[in-house]
Amino acid sequence: MTEIYRKGFNGLTKDVDTAGRIVTGYFSTFNFKDSDGDIILPGAFKKTIRERGPKGSNRIYHLYQHWTDNILSQPHVLKEDKIGLYFESKMPNTTLANDKLELYREGILKEHSIGFEIMSEESDKEKKVNYIKAVRLWEGSAVTWGANEQARLTGLKGTKPEELLKRIELLEKAMHNGTYTDDTFELLQYEINYIKQSLMPVKPHEPINKSIEPVKPLVTDEELINSFKLGLNG
Repeated sequence: MTEIYRKGFNGLTKDVDTAGRIVTGYFSTFNFKDSDGDIILPGAFKKTIRERGPKGSNRIYHLYQHWTDNILSQPHVLKEDKIGLYFESKMPNTTLANDKLELYREGILKEHSIGFEIMSEESDKEKKVNYIKAVRLWEGSAVTWGANEQARLTGLKGTKPEELLKRIELLEKAMHNGTYTDDTFELLQYEINYIKQSLMPVKPHEPINKSIEPVKPLVTDEELINSFKLGLNG
């Protein structure tokens, strides 16, 4: 069975046309090393675009967070350029797409990741790099954190405090001005709370000054021995 990967290769949003409901950007970029040491080379998407893209069988989807039941759209433009895998997707008038289009517009949702199978690769053990030369692409997803697939809500360590504060400001502004569903509002609030919690300093444990009193045994050794002897004689 071929393994399907879900990885982020620094795919960013380029533009959002709210009136036309079109999102453009990159699902992936070339020559970006991910946390596993994988790098996608130019040309890796050409065959799969030709066979499965908009002008082929049209089997490549634009998802949200890689969930197959969270279909945002299907890219009507999908091609390689000098940067990476460029896409254009028109968002339909659905509750999910409306919410995510608003998040795109606010700049909160701006990163992407891809779901794919590796068809051809070449490893360099000395450099600890695996070059991906050809893939079968299944989907491109809008994700919260795309540059490192291991960095989800537990991946704030190492992020500069000022960047996290800007993220909180952006999220709170979106909540104040946005017209999202309850689920999306809850998700935004959850992220805000998590980031704020991560910014709180860790309080050191207070030393315990109380003296520990010895525990008085329920039965003395002598009483225990006598009870044992009585049991034997009985």
